[in-house]
Amino acid sequence: MNKLAPNDKPIEGKGVEAKVTPNAKKDEEILERIRKRMERCIAAESENRKAAVDDRKFKAGQQWPADVAAQRNTDKRPCLTINRMPTFVHQVTNSARENRPAINVSPVGDKGDKEAAKMYRGLIRQIERQSRADIAYDTALDDAVTSGWGYMRLTTEWEKETSFDQVMMIKRVRNPFTVYLDPDHQEPDGADCRFGFVTEILPPDEFKREHPKAQMVPFDLGGQGEKYKSWVTKDGVRVAEYYEVVNEPRDLVSLSTGYVGWRDELDDATAARVKSGAVEVLDERESFDRAVKYYKVTAIEILERTDWLGKWVPIIPVIGDEIDIEGKVALSGVIRNAKDAQRMYNYWRTMETELVALAPKAPYIMEEGQLEGHEREWKNANTRSYPVLTYKGTSVSGHPAPPPQRTQPVQVPAGVVNAAEGAAQDMMATTGIRFDGSLQERMKDESGRAIRELTRKGDIGSFHYVDNLARSMKFLGDQMIDLIPKIYDRKRVMTILREDDSEEQITVDPMAPKGFDEKVTDKGKMKIFNPTIGEYGVTVDIGPSYATKRIEASESMMDFVHALPNTAALVMDLIAAEMDWPGADKIAARLAKAIPANLLTPEQKDVPPQVAALIQNLEKQAKDLQGQLQQAMQALNDKGADRALAQDKIDKDFEAKILGVIQKAEKGASDAMIAKLELVMDEVRSQRGEARSDKNMDVEQQNRAEEREAAAQQSEDKPKDQDDA
Repeated sequence: MNKLAPNDKPIEGKGVEAKVTPNAKKDEEILERIRKRMERCIAAESENRKAAVDDRKFKAGQQWPADVAAQRNTDKRPCLTINRMPTFVHQVTNSARENRPAINVSPVGDKGDKEAAKMYRGLIRQIERQSRADIAYDTALDDAVTSGWGYMRLTTEWEKETSFDQVMMIKRVRNPFTVYLDPDHQEPDGADCRFGFVTEILPPDEFKREHPKAQMVPFDLGGQGEKYKSWVTKDGVRVAEYYEVVNEPRDLVSLSTGYVGWRDELDDATAARVKSGAVEVLDERESFDRAVKYYKVTAIEILERTDWLGKWVPIIPVIGDEIDIEGKVALSGVIRNAKDAQRMYNYWRTMETELVALAPKAPYIMEEGQLEGHEREWKNANTRSYPVLTYKGTSVSGHPAPPPQRTQPVQVPAGVVNAAEGAAQDMMATTGIRFDGSLQERMKDESGRAIRELTRKGDIGSFHYVDNLARSMKFLGDQMIDLIPKIYDRKRVMTILREDDSEEQITVDPMAPKGFDEKVTDKGKMKIFNPTIGEYGVTVDIGPSYATKRIEASESMMDFVHALPNTAALVMDLIAAEMDWPGADKIAARLAKAIPANLLTPEQKDVPPQVAALIQNLEKQAKDLQGQLQQAMQALNDKGADRALAQDKIDKDFEAKILGVIQKAEKGASDAMIAKLELVMDEVRSQRGEARSDKNMDVEQQNRAEEREAAAQQSEDKPKDQDDA
């Protein structure tokens, strides 16, 4: 009898017989493979998971055996837990938070570009900020340090509800026990995993709401329900996101035209030329095209399916300590080997407390009858401050008695104290993390650099946890470099982050001719980034953050200035720029104004204080030159005005002289001579007026005008000479 395929109904008249379509048969094969792989993962990881659960409970404070704790509570005896495990874990994780590993991108090959690599780094930093990747990193590392392993995920989401653009997101996995990876993978970062699961248990109501058409196996169903006991529980239905790597065989060819790629992707024209022999096949081999399939499934049904654009399973493990024992991998964190030392510490501290708590409370010993008449003051002696305590010097029988004596307090046995101290030392030895109580006292006068160096030496025993995180982040960076050209496949303007967390807008254009270019727009220069050109590699830098680097740089600069005090005035603006207090940039800009312009070194990004000071100096010089030009123009205008007044005086004198000549000529000349003389005088006036109206006259024209004025003067003087004759 055939099983009911998902979404298929029984054929009428055939009882429970159901038609099985080719797609349904293929889906059943996929589901069967998924179920087998899930059961295999559960079996392979059972021992690690059991030990990890105990580690996490131990970190939470469940450190006494249940029967021992119950018996002590029944006997009303102390049962103390001085839990030092979270402090050891935080010693590792907080060190990583202080100096976070950073993903770095470098060009590979001749098509890679350094500026495009900067765009990749800036885009990855923006993705990290947008998805709050620090939470994913911190959670994965905390799980690895606590119980041996943790996970983070790489997913895609729509940029917003009204957009068709996708963005990448780095997500945390809060519960590492919901993830199952290929148990045969060898790499610590899981790069060679063939499949992986991310599971969750949905309550029945929520399952039906999210997947109304899906089938849900009843809890009380025999057979199938029991067969899939890992998928259906009393609390709900297991839903798994399943990633599977598929290697499809394809023929890889290398042609004489320079083409290297899949044979089945050749266009018709190239394929015809290859067939005719016009294009030679230089090399050919069978290879595999790697693809990743995504399914969302229950035990009996595929709810969703799609192709993942990357070529790796996007689930990245972060491991702690790893050891292979006869083919079985054991994973652990700092807590695993420190449990016994912690239990010893709890026991000896509890015994110390118990010894002190059960000691007698009476502080004095005296003879009977010595308190008679002074009972009240002796009763309150431990709660009130009396100047004297009086007593009777005789006993009840009247015999002399010594004064009351204070008993010595109960001393804790030295063996108990030493045992507790030994347990504390054992915890530090097993975890590789040291706590030096006298560290602050012996480092009061030491420099910050020396303190950091001592701290780093104390972190060496646990540095492999941070290094494992860096390995996983490198694999995460590889996946992001692989996905960026496929996710950001349309032209769009995006914001990226520089190393100092300042924002910068760029244009991502997959059709741009180069990997990196710059264009001038209305808003200034716009950087163009094409992620489809070139190959890029990923490294991870483990070291101080940008802020820590600034502090270290400022300290080194101050040491340099102390060594060479004469250079202080020349570099104080640079030192102020590296200081980490409010207003440092303003002080740096003000100091830079006093630096000579020839010593300023402009930077490539933004406008640093040095460039701003240089620009201000140039603006001041330009302003001074403009003032000088205005003064020169003013002087020229004043000279022109004086010249106009002089010219007006000359004109008036000239007209007066001409009238005088005509009046003198009228006395003894005929009418014809007078008319001819007036014509000559009019011509002289006309020529002289044209000379004055041309403001752009050259020197030669000015000389001619002066000659005409001289001729007119001579014509005026000649009749006068004739009259005198």
